[in-house]
Amino acid sequence: MYPTLALTLALASTIATACELPSSQPLSSNITEPFSLQVQNASFPEIHNHFLNLWNWGGGDQHLFVSPAGNSTSELTLVDGVITLPWDPIRRAVINGEYEPKDNTTKMFMTERGDPRAVFDVVYGCNPDTDAVQVELTMKSRGDLEQGGSIGVRPFDGNYDFRWTPEGNTGKSFSFSRSIEPDTLGLCSSVKLWFRRVPANGADALAYDPERPWTKVTLAIVRSE
Repeated sequence: MYPTLALTLALASTIATACELPSSQPLSSNITEPFSLQVQNASFPEIHNHFLNLWNWGGGDQHLFVSPAGNSTSELTLVDGVITLPWDPIRRAVINGEYEPKDNTTKMFMTERGDPRAVFDVVYGCNPDTDAVQVELTMKSRGDLEQGGSIGVRPFDGNYDFRWTPEGNTGKSFSFSRSIEPDTLGLCSSVKLWFRRVPANGADALAYDPERPWTKVTLAIVRSE
């Protein structure tokens, strides 16, 4: 089969199986009914359809890992676009700390402190396995510091934690025959010192760590029963 024809048929197949999304987007940024978050990337079986779990990291912080690492949770809520644990005190998802210049990513975790929030939009998407309509979280901003970016996972001591990469970094990560397109900014919370993170070679610098490749994921909302 000629390459052009093969590509055309592949695209046609993709279009034919894509689910039809409702027109009401974006959805409300507040979800009071508890839910879990399913991690999706069909090209990465090791994490596909696993869940976002909590790991008590001390000091009240809950770090986020792909199951089975950590403790499962089905009590997440969304408040003004921020993933929230309705505990006492309340924990909220933030993007701050453990910045890695190799791949230009920053850890997402949950804390009671006032670090820059991980703010999401709520949108409809298509389940990659069943093609059913699902509700997803898509990155909106890192607090009021920077718009957009992407959430992905990266190897961490035999597990996978969650890391954000901002808009503008065109570096590509390659892993399991996938190409990932990451992105740039930060905060030192211990002394409240704000600073810009700029790749050494400018906005087009390659941001890739071959030893710990970052992989973009979809976060799908699964309602608690």
